[in-house]
Amino acid sequence: MAGRNGAPSFVDVAATTFLARRRHHRRLRAAAVRGVTDADLAATPAPGDAERVPRLSVVVMIVGSRGDVQPFVPIGRRLAERHRVRIATHRDFRPMVEDAGLEFYPLAGDPHELMDYMVRTGGRIIPTHLGQIVEDVPKKRAMMAEILASTWRACTEPDPDRPDAPAFRADAIVANPPSSGHIHCAEALHVPLHMIFTMPWSPTSAFPHPFARIDPGRNRPVQNFLSYGLVDLLIWGGIGDLVNAFRQETLKLPPIAFDDGAPLLEDHQVPFTYLWPAALVPKPTDWGPDIDLANFIFHEQAHAYEPPSALRDFLAAGEAPIYVGFGSVRVEDPAAITRVILTALDEAGARGIVSEGWAHLGGEALPPSVFLIGDCPHDWLFPRCRAVCHHGGAGTTAAGLRAGLPTVVVPVFGDQFFWGQTVANAGAGPEPIPITRLDSATLAEAFKTCRQPPMRERARALGARLRETDGAELAVQSVYRHLPWQAMRCANDSGHLATVYCDTCGVRLCRECATTAHAGHPVHPYGYVDWSARPAHGLVAELGELLGDATRALQAGLGAIIPRGGAHRLR
Repeated sequence: MAGRNGAPSFVDVAATTFLARRRHHRRLRAAAVRGVTDADLAATPAPGDAERVPRLSVVVMIVGSRGDVQPFVPIGRRLAERHRVRIATHRDFRPMVEDAGLEFYPLAGDPHELMDYMVRTGGRIIPTHLGQIVEDVPKKRAMMAEILASTWRACTEPDPDRPDAPAFRADAIVANPPSSGHIHCAEALHVPLHMIFTMPWSPTSAFPHPFARIDPGRNRPVQNFLSYGLVDLLIWGGIGDLVNAFRQETLKLPPIAFDDGAPLLEDHQVPFTYLWPAALVPKPTDWGPDIDLANFIFHEQAHAYEPPSALRDFLAAGEAPIYVGFGSVRVEDPAAITRVILTALDEAGARGIVSEGWAHLGGEALPPSVFLIGDCPHDWLFPRCRAVCHHGGAGTTAAGLRAGLPTVVVPVFGDQFFWGQTVANAGAGPEPIPITRLDSATLAEAFKTCRQPPMRERARALGARLRETDGAELAVQSVYRHLPWQAMRCANDSGHLATVYCDTCGVRLCRECATTAHAGHPVHPYGYVDWSARPAHGLVAELGELLGDATRALQAGLGAIIPRGGAHRLR
């Protein structure tokens, strides 16, 4: 917002100053933790060379729904071309992982229960209803404790459901943030950690944290930036004691102080790769070289899918339909939502394919113009549709946009609002319709909007751009780029992984070299990364810096609107 005569306003100047100082202090904090300089933090990582990375045992840990897990299957397969790769996630997804030729390890937690909890609480980190606090929160904490414990076993034990499974010990960890045990396991093993996610989790002024319940369509840079720290703090406040119990009892690591737990990933500048293209959501200017963008990633399944004849006949019988489905999200009243969908399709004069999904849609007699389906690969179905309507999960959003289809998003919680607004901003769909405001008239109007030629053309053009780059390859390149591969290689044989350090010769060695060329020399286990450092100052100092930054911002804002002479008199 500009002031009179186009000059920056008080709010603009104060916000810019505050954010600049906040970023500066965060960089200094991270530099102190990692023992690096501002020059190191500003440096761009050198391009990774896969051939220089020794063969690793990589565990990929994912907690979430099917849409959270699916992108990691192509990533895992690409990494498995040179390394041993294990996908660790919920038991429900074992078939999907093993059908792709990858090793599996079962993490604790039920994805159905996780989705139910998110729907019941409206995506709130802290529930607002007494019944949820009394009944749901203890269950969620118990599940989280089980998930934490299983992340360590995923790094160090053979598959418990396969009697002939070989031993496993992770040399590197790839994870999504909700898996929670990631950095603590990495600290115990002294191995690299790389985070990959489908939604923003790194502080930025460009858009709010998806779980902050802030409208992503509003321009509020300060509120956006602070939302990440607030969400991290709320999450840590809810599970910090569980994490510390896990660290002390299972990992034999010291506990983490309250003020150090929330910003742990940021303090260590753990590298992040986000699975969306810059053509859709550009990389924010306040994200550093430790954060990369890739592209959407798709687990291709169309080649192995044989559709039922009834579905083929329906598709051939008329105009391409609108797909409607809510994926892994459950809804409180499936029958009511189904009626809204059917009425909207009828009012819009459209045929529809309704996916039953975890929402259990379609539990009543359907008109001939609507077909009910169960599991069906999006990469087979969507090219046969003319538009899609869904909850706004990252995976379903990506599949619809890649197919070049106008998209109606009905968000329920979390990042679904972010993706709904992103689709609208790209001109590939109407404004999102939160499920709490969903009615047949609004949905029918959205369906009609998807017929408009300009929107259809923008969706087609966006789909063409998304299909130009291989997201899995970009993600793997990002992982390699941030690996400390030079510190991981044996000094005598660079093709082998160093596992011990020779005290006599002062070099790192693989097992073979340690037992042959350096036989008899004293050695000790060698780790690649030290994650144990903590900030030198605590919560009081952090609050003092925050207050100081706010004061400086106010002074800068006043300086923008008060003439120098007037400002001098105020002193």
